Amino acid sequence: MTHTIKVILRRHFGTKEWHITKPKDGQQKACFVARHGSERVSIKIDVPVAPLQRLGEIGVAPRVIASGTIDDMSYVVQEYITGNYPDRRWFAGHLPILAAFIQRYHNDQTLTTLLGANSFPGYAEHVAFDLALLEKRFQLLQFEELRAPEIVSAFEKLKVWSKQLQAVTLVPVHPDPNTKNILLSNDAMLMVDWDDIQLSDPVRDAGLLLWWYVAQRQWSEFFEAYGLPVDAGLIERIYWWTARTSFAVALWCVEHRYDCQAFLLDFLAAVHMESNPHAVFD
Repeated sequence: MTHTIKVILRRHFGTKEWHITKPKDGQQKACFVARHGSERVSIKIDVPVAPLQRLGEIGVAPRVIASGTIDDMSYVVQEYITGNYPDRRWFAGHLPILAAFIQRYHNDQTLTTLLGANSFPGYAEHVAFDLALLEKRFQLLQFEELRAPEIVSAFEKLKVWSKQLQAVTLVPVHPDPNTKNILLSNDAMLMVDWDDIQLSDPVRDAGLLLWWYVAQRQWSEFFEAYGLPVDAGLIERIYWWTARTSFAVALWCVEHRYDCQAFLLDFLAAVHMESNPHAVFD
C-alpha cells in the first residue's frame, strides 16, 4: 500500500520525497499521513470522493486537495488538520455551536442529493435494513457475553421498538460520532472519518453525541439552537439509535477481539432509556 501512496503523491505533487506514516488514531478506511518538510497531507483509499469534497466545501471536514482512482479504487488527498479533541466540559459550554455545525451538513441539499442514490425511499425501510444487518452479525457471533439473557431480551426489545419509531426525513449523518473524530483547531470545528457517511435519522449522530457527552437536562439547549422541538418521539429516537449503535460497537469489539463489556452496558442502559452509565456530568 505504501507504494500506491507514493504513486498518488507523485501524480499530484511531483517528485518530492515524502515520509509516509499511519495516523495515531484509528480510521475506518485505509488512511496515511505524508510529510514533506513542513507540508503534510492525508491520503485515504476507497472512499466516497464527491461527498468528501462537498463536506470540505461546506467547512465541516478537511478540504480535499486532489482525488482520483488507482488500481480501481477511489482516493482523496486532504489537508492535514491538527487540533484538540473536545471533552464533556467543552460540549456543555458550546451546545449552540455544536448544533449550528451539525445543521450545516444535515441541511445541505447538495450532500443529500449525492447520497440519495444509495439511500432507501423511506425511514421505516432504512431502519429495517439497518437492523437486519445488525441481527445477522449478532447471530454469527458465538460469544458467551452476547448470549446472556438480558442481552438477548434487550435486542428483542430493540427490534419491537424499531417498528414504533417516529418517522422523520433522512439527512446526511456522520457514521461514527465521537470525540476522537472531532477536532477543534484555531477556533474552528471539524469532523474527520466520514468514510461511511449516509442518509439516516438526524439523531443518529446528534443524539449519540448528546447521550455520551451531555447531561440530559441540557439537551433542550441543543435542540433549541438546532430548531427542533423536544417531544417524546425525539427522545425515544435518541435512545433507540444510541442503543443500536452501542450494540453495533459491542459486536465490532467481539469481531476484533476487544473487550465489549462497556458497550454492552451502554446498550442495556439506552434500551431502558437510562443515562450513560460511564459519564459523570458536572
